[in-house]
Amino acid sequence: MIKNTNNQGEILVTEKVLGKYRENIELIQQSLKQLELVITELQSEGLVGVEKLAIELRKLQKLSTSIEFKAKLITCNKGDSIETLPYK
Repeated sequence: MIKNTNNQGEILVTEKVLGKYRENIELIQQSLKQLELVITELQSEGLVGVEKLAIELRKLQKLSTSIEFKAKLITCNKGDSIETLPYK
């Protein structure tokens, strides 16, 4: 009988410990879900940032091409001969 009572006490302690583990696991799962949402948001912001950067780079390329073209026109208009620049 004493042995059985001891076992019952150990079972209750074990159930209590397992209950705490379960609570901790649930908290960890909630934290992981929140972290996943934050990471997803950061990734989407990062992609938006990269897309904005790509758009700005395209604008700069167009501007650079336009400036280069105008510079060639000025060179042609001011000089006696037309010079061609090597293709890059």
